Formats: sequence, structure tokens, C-alpha cells
Amino acid sequence: MSEITLPTYQAVEADLKEQGLAAMPAELHGLLSGMICGGLAVDDESWAGPVCDYANQGEPMTDGAKMMVRTLFTTTADELIGGGFEFSLLMPDDDEPLADRADALTEWVSSFISGLGLMDLQKNQLSEEITEVLADLQEISQLGIDEDDDLEDQAALFEQVVEHVRMCVLSCHSELGQRLINDDADEKPTVH
Repeated sequence: MSEITLPTYQAVEADLKEQGLAAMPAELHGLLSGMICGGLAVDDESWAGPVCDYANQGEPMTDGAKMMVRTLFTTTADELIGGGFEFSLLMPDDDEPLADRADALTEWVSSFISGLGLMDLQKNQLSEEITEVLADLQEISQLGIDEDDDLEDQAALFEQVVEHVRMCVLSCHSELGQRLINDDADEKPTVH
């Protein structure tokens, strides 16, 4: 199995600026991840319209911007579909200030929720587990860092929250992304 490598936060940030797209790397990655987890087809460019609306004021992207977003989309889809637990959130490096990393996480989570929302999922058809996952994510999107508290303790808690978000994303993809693939299959899943 080839190792999937997500571009660095700094590289995506530079590309977004160069291509004139109005989004932060965490926002764009969260949006793409949410759409994939919500069942968006990964073998076409159905991501392009929502990304244009979200990051380019509804205007078509330049070829360079489209290529950059396609790379991020493909890498993200490969991580999620790979079946392992290697999914990574596109976040600033650990040596960046904790407040910046926390802001990026809330942007990522908010955009992930938006990406899921674009997939027209019906709340009343979601499992109890996914409903709880979405409630957790909604709460996490409101979190912040209190600079008056012990930053070392907050850094440890932050890492736990990032891991929880990662597990929430994998749960969403497992149930919602795979559900659409399984619905199209002729085989019935094996019940254990």
C-alpha cells in the first residue's frame, strides 16, 4: 500500500493565496472532507461547484486553482477510502501557537459540518451514533483557548479533541460515505 501524504498546511495556504481563493487551508480541507464523508462521488469533479461557491464567490476556478484543489480532494479521498485509520486533519504545525491551532480546528470542524450539509443528508435518517457525532462536532466548533489557563494542560486537551474529531470523521465516512456505495452494490452485507 502506498503511503498517502497530505500537503502541508503552509503549502496549501501559499497555493490558496497564489490562486486567489478566499479560504484557509483548514476550512477547505474540512469542507472537502465533509462532502466526501457525506457520500460525494470521488471519481468525478462534483466537488468543484461547492468549492467555487465557498472559496471563489461562485466564480469558476482557474486551472491552477482547480489542480491544487483536485490534489487536496484526491489525497483526502484516498486517506478516507483507504480503510485504515490514517486520516489526518490539515492543521498548522505543532510549533505554531496553540490559539492559532485551536482557531484552525474550529474552522475545520465548522467547514466539515458545512460539507456534510451540502450532501443533503436527512437528519431523521441518521443513526443515533452519527447524530451524537454531529452534536459533538457542533460543540467542538464553538471551543476556544483560554489564555489565562495553563497552556500545557490545554495543549494536552487540544490533542485529545483533535483525535476525537478524527474518530468522528471516520465514523461519518464509515456510515454515510460507505452507505451510498453499499446501496449500489448487488451483494448484501454479511451479518455477524
